[in-house]
Amino acid sequence: MKLLCYVLSTFLIFAPFSAVLAKAPETAKIVFTSRRDGNFEIYIMNPDGSDQINLTEHRANDFAPVWSPTGEQILFTSDRGGIEDLYFMDPDGTNVRQVFKKLIGREFPTWSPDGKALTYHRFHTLSVYTASSDGKNEKELAEDGLWPAWSPNGSEIAFMASKFVWADNGNLRAPNVRVQIINLQTHVEEKLLPVDTSMFDPAWAPDSTQIAFSWTGKAVGGSMGIHVVNRNGRGLRKIIEAEDGMAAFNPTWSPDGNELIYNKGVGGIRDLFKVALDGGVPEQLTHRRGDNFNADWFDPAFALPVSPQPSLLTATWGKLKTQK
Repeated sequence: MKLLCYVLSTFLIFAPFSAVLAKAPETAKIVFTSRRDGNFEIYIMNPDGSDQINLTEHRANDFAPVWSPTGEQILFTSDRGGIEDLYFMDPDGTNVRQVFKKLIGREFPTWSPDGKALTYHRFHTLSVYTASSDGKNEKELAEDGLWPAWSPNGSEIAFMASKFVWADNGNLRAPNVRVQIINLQTHVEEKLLPVDTSMFDPAWAPDSTQIAFSWTGKAVGGSMGIHVVNRNGRGLRKIIEAEDGMAAFNPTWSPDGNELIYNKGVGGIRDLFKVALDGGVPEQLTHRRGDNFNADWFDPAFALPVSPQPSLLTATWGKLKTQK
């Protein structure tokens, strides 16, 4: 599982929130996690894998970075405060600051498409939460859920659902993991597919019409690897096959919706690959030992200053804040 359950006692670097956001990258950039330096750090690189730069350079573990919709901030998870929780930083790695005043164990966040809200999970309760991006209005959205992903049209959140249980040895047991989707206006939940067979890492296409995910166990027809399916559960197709016992997992869409970045084991090490959805040859982006994973792709050519459906998002977030 993707949960990191260790705790390090490290000094908290905290900077007050700046009223002026940093400048977004002028060219397309991929942000990702790497353990090449002995601990988890956040790196940035070009879409072809060149110019890989360490942004965090911190003795704590920093991981799971995601771009803000406008590219002016990076949201990530870190245990630099003594427990894993959420932080912001500028695209050059400066101006690191906590999202929440109280650190209680939050991980793997994503943004709402208008940048006004966040979704993530808490690893103590193993539940999905939402909050405003200023660290307020925190609400539990779904029990028994991990790894949430907000749809680009703002109306739904997909997540991994199961009856998660912490075992005595500290490992997380997750039987029959499936991809579940919750409608933020009605709060109705539904399965993406009518199966419960080790489905992980849901990722929305930029137009919200498809979801990529990984099957890491026996699935329909014994299939393993990266798959894409229409939002209505139809049109299932395999994009990447698992090979030599090495699973392919953790897909991320390119901003234009034509490519996927994903993880695959190479000699026991996780590396990042890129592949075109029209059947292109996979391209390996990272080659440094120590695991490279959790990629997120920003391109200023596809960034919007406002949400594509602002009226929907305002109504959805306004209603969400009044729940419970």
